[in-house]
Amino acid sequence: MSAPPTGPDMDDPNSDKKRDPTKDFNLLEKLGEGSYGSVWKAVHLKTQTVTAIKKVPVDNDLEEILNEIKIMKQCRSPYIISYYGSYFKDNELWIVMEYCGAGSVSDLMRITDKILNEDQISVVVRDALKGLVYLHSLRKIHRDIKAGNILLNEKAESKLADFGVSGQLSDTMAKRQTVIGTPFWMAPEVIQEVGYDVKADLWSLGITCIEMAEGKPPYSNIHPMRAIFMIPSRPPPKLTEPDKWSKEFNDFIAKCLTKNPEQRPHASELLKHPFVTKAKTTAVILPLINEATELINKLGREEAMGLSGGSDSEDDNSEETGSGTVVRAKKVDTSENSGTMVMANDDGGSGTMKVGTVKTSDDYVPPFLAHLKKADGEEGGKRNPKYSPLSTEELKKTLSELEAKMDKEIDEIKNKYAKQRKDLEAAIQKKKKK
Repeated sequence: MSAPPTGPDMDDPNSDKKRDPTKDFNLLEKLGEGSYGSVWKAVHLKTQTVTAIKKVPVDNDLEEILNEIKIMKQCRSPYIISYYGSYFKDNELWIVMEYCGAGSVSDLMRITDKILNEDQISVVVRDALKGLVYLHSLRKIHRDIKAGNILLNEKAESKLADFGVSGQLSDTMAKRQTVIGTPFWMAPEVIQEVGYDVKADLWSLGITCIEMAEGKPPYSNIHPMRAIFMIPSRPPPKLTEPDKWSKEFNDFIAKCLTKNPEQRPHASELLKHPFVTKAKTTAVILPLINEATELINKLGREEAMGLSGGSDSEDDNSEETGSGTVVRAKKVDTSENSGTMVMANDDGGSGTMKVGTVKTSDDYVPPFLAHLKKADGEEGGKRNPKYSPLSTEELKKTLSELEAKMDKEIDEIKNKYAKQRKDLEAAIQKKKKK
């Protein structure tokens, strides 16, 4: 892969906040829109460089946006999205960055309705690992690795994007202690709040491998809040049908999904894994990109990505649009469950939350999860006395029976609404044909 692009030959727009970006850029096409603002494909008039511009109202979470800019400015790697500059216009912040025309890996799967094959996954993983090696060398944690945050350019080169939730490890604080990320991709140590370091990103990469191979991450069929309890307590996830995949791929996932972070390899070690060293050229991904491009040209971007119906638009706001930054929904998604969750102790709501002080005692339960720990009739999270006479084994059996009952009820509800959804989709298609 070539060196990171230098970008448009721009004067530093930050030195003159009154500078009009429309005199430097021509907006060509809107790539996405949501509560965060909008993302545009644009061309720099002086150099004819194609860029992506993220337009964010300044009344949004400016702290997170500025953190994203700070991280991008510090990174100069061909495996990480490049930042070019920023403008203020009409109460909006315009963030100019590298354009990745093929969109995210998640976009490709959604548009083509296909999963990636093993050769394609190994190429994406190789580039993502190189990006993580660079990021971790700067003592930075990405904290939100997933298919939606791995972008591809027209050459099928993969780049890490969305640094809004990235963290910096100082020399005096080797481990972060904030619960942040996207639930299904979260490492157990992140959820447990026992302190974590850069190896949390490798767990997320392992989950991303399963996502690319099967179209969705483990536990995606259940509510994210329940998944948060299951990830630390259950065995590490595996491919649903491991025999359909190579031993190298299964072993690579197992290495990433080592529950003890001290035993989990670093990104630099995983680059030497046989699954990665056997990776072919980026050409193996080009057919998928070409197919997605043809569908976009034929149907239009919104319809190709399944956004035209309107009902899923909010969920899709949390996915990549080929801009180099995540388009994050402002409330936790409970359907596709793909939104980024930033959780804190001081907010029990479901919106994007700021990160607060973290307690680390064994019995500590964050306030935003405390309601899930209360049993019927409990006050303030106290233990229910009716369970006191039961032995540990009896309690475990009762819990297992409760989970089985819940799973059955969830499946019944899902089947009920799946049938209604199917009928509605059929009716919509019938209307379109007319």
